Amino acid sequence: MDLLACFQLLLLSHLLTVNCSPGPLLDVVVDRYDIPKVCPREVEIEDFVRYHFNGTFFEDGKKFDSRAECRTMIPPQATLVFEVLMVDVFNPKDDVIVEAKEVPKGCTRTTVTGDYIRYHYNGTFQDGTLFDSSYQRNSTYNTYIGMGYVIQGMDKALQGLCIGEKRRVIIPPHLAYGEKGVGDFIPGSAVLVFDIHVIDFHNPKDPVNIKVTHKPQECNMRSEADDLIQYRYNCSLMDGTVLYTSDQFDSPSTTTLGANNVILGLEEGLRGMCVGERREVVIPPHFGHGENEAGGVPKSAVLFFELELVELQKGVPEDYMFVWVGDGPDPLFPAMDLDGDKQVPLEEFSLFIRLQVQGGKGRLRPGIDADSIIKDMFDNQDRNKDGKIVEDELTVTEDEVSKQARDEL
Repeated sequence: MDLLACFQLLLLSHLLTVNCSPGPLLDVVVDRYDIPKVCPREVEIEDFVRYHFNGTFFEDGKKFDSRAECRTMIPPQATLVFEVLMVDVFNPKDDVIVEAKEVPKGCTRTTVTGDYIRYHYNGTFQDGTLFDSSYQRNSTYNTYIGMGYVIQGMDKALQGLCIGEKRRVIIPPHLAYGEKGVGDFIPGSAVLVFDIHVIDFHNPKDPVNIKVTHKPQECNMRSEADDLIQYRYNCSLMDGTVLYTSDQFDSPSTTTLGANNVILGLEEGLRGMCVGERREVVIPPHFGHGENEAGGVPKSAVLFFELELVELQKGVPEDYMFVWVGDGPDPLFPAMDLDGDKQVPLEEFSLFIRLQVQGGKGRLRPGIDADSIIKDMFDNQDRNKDGKIVEDELTVTEDEVSKQARDEL
């Protein structure tokens, strides 16, 4: 049993003779008839206490109103009995008391001033009465640490925490809500007890953290902007709660890097990967979904991704459907005119483009049907729409080249 139970169960019975006129105190009898097994602290001189009581007369057990004036309610020489339940106790010199309940192994970083933290808590008084709980709202409490957004005692207690840590915090009223309290919610001069569980924290200056957990022996190319990739992933919160996984789908996820199809942190985590490589990526909210909720992702949540690159197709720049890898043929038309008849129909043009791609000399935009791309490219070059390209149709001005950038030859 802890400090809470000590004050919750402590009952004191006082027997004393009171003379409303000045006179000697005859005797005081104290019967401590219900004491907790574990009581780490007893009331001392100069402590401030809050307690409940019932006041009765010793002779007949009749209750009296102790709030009334002595001369009107309590007769002379009356012996009074007080049954007392101690609610809490503190000393004006008390500081915040922090008790670690559970500290994760391998904790390499703890909270400091300026960090933004998300945590769950139960808030009770010293007698165990619950006054607030984030669990009941099914939402973490989110705040900056050490910047005055919470009561002074909590600002101190949130320092030096690990992700996943659980601790109990006892805050005296002069570091909480003082003598005034908070309306009917928290009484004046109340000692507050918080049991907190840290879900995650980050600093607004945090970068995306990438850890390579497996790298294949051979890596001939790495993912970069405009590449079409397939990847597997698990996405979870820092407490291990799984949000999404590609395993729930029939095939890995597909995206084009640099196309703003995924959050910034995931984009960064997927770049520079080899096929078969696996990574763990920690994404702070300013590179994730920010302060907004998104599809089951809580506000300001730090995200943890486990990634594996499954397939990589090298891409082409935005607005292009085909690019040369290195320098293209010069002159171009004779290379396109495979049969040398001075004209290139669609079938011959298609064969030429496919030979360039197969030979690693050219690249089509991945993720789009190759036949459709080639047909668009052919139609763009067949200026007179007669179903064939001749050499004059490849001779264009610089202005025309800029207009045809999406189908570069």
